[in-house]
Amino acid sequence: MTADTVVRPSSATAWVATRLGRATEALEVRTVEVGGPGPNQVRVSVETFSLDFNDIDTIHGRYGLLKFDPPFVPGMVAAGIVDAAGPGAEALLGRRVIGVTVGVQGGYATSALLDAATVQTVPNWLTFVDATAMYFPYLLGWLALRERGRLREGEIVLVHAAAGGVGSGVVQLAKALGAVVIATAGSDEKVDFCRSLGADHAVNYNTEDFVGYVDDVTNGHGVNLAFDSVGGQVTLDTFRTMAFNGRHLIVGYAADITLEEQPLNLQPSIYGNFDLVGICFAFVDDPRLTHSLGMNFLARSDGIRIWDDILQMTMADRIRPVVGQEIDFDAVPRLLEMIERRETIGKTVVRAPHPEPDR
Repeated sequence: MTADTVVRPSSATAWVATRLGRATEALEVRTVEVGGPGPNQVRVSVETFSLDFNDIDTIHGRYGLLKFDPPFVPGMVAAGIVDAAGPGAEALLGRRVIGVTVGVQGGYATSALLDAATVQTVPNWLTFVDATAMYFPYLLGWLALRERGRLREGEIVLVHAAAGGVGSGVVQLAKALGAVVIATAGSDEKVDFCRSLGADHAVNYNTEDFVGYVDDVTNGHGVNLAFDSVGGQVTLDTFRTMAFNGRHLIVGYAADITLEEQPLNLQPSIYGNFDLVGICFAFVDDPRLTHSLGMNFLARSDGIRIWDDILQMTMADRIRPVVGQEIDFDAVPRLLEMIERRETIGKTVVRAPHPEPDR
């Protein structure tokens, strides 16, 4: 593909949010056009994509930083084969890849544009389903535990929502990095699941006070790292579990995304002598450009390095993808509502439909 090549739009089957609200009411299957990739973008023929809590908040219209006017195609992560590449991304043409969609939307479709700074190649030994289950949980988990949390071997890590799509990966990654892991989950079945992933301790937060449980199993020491993707009251309660010099990782607001824009009382951190550590998952071509806007992100080269380490750990059986549900395209709205009700475990991966070849 040369610089003068004109890439024709691709016709795609997509789930389109035609209104804001519940997935089963807002989403409709439509045919959409996906244009050619711009600079540092690629277009993929989608094989699989993941369902994420951020997508649910976007479809409801309650995510302040990601507000889209209907109609739009949700979906922040997709995997497939690159069929077109923009300037700066030509080397990815024809490759098996996974990455974040351009504008953090468009993944729920048979064709999608990806931001090349976020793109990772998928080796032949790894299926698209497994790569999709691994991408966000392990890259986000590594950013939180190693890059921001500075996890050291032997430290105690508390993982909230540990049976979910991200938490199930973080439990394994923390164990692989030498931590003692305490997991919280919302049912006895999920607690058993967390233990099967390697958690040293696990507690059902619906039937037991997780603060008291942590105090008991740590003999009053508390946790060195807390992976908190829930927010709200869980965050406030987690403050009481932190050890001296602990790091409370603020990863997300699954309980209520609107809390992301609300002030947080810093007094517990002051008197508790622990750090509040912000986590934002993103890779960019040049971190200096975003720094001037008050944002600090990892570079594309960092993402490649981290993904390579994750693949090496996978080949060594130190971590594994957790595919809780592998579903067909038509099941997307129903599964999104199950995720919202906390009725799933692991990562939900969708197989994109493809027309049967002419005979």
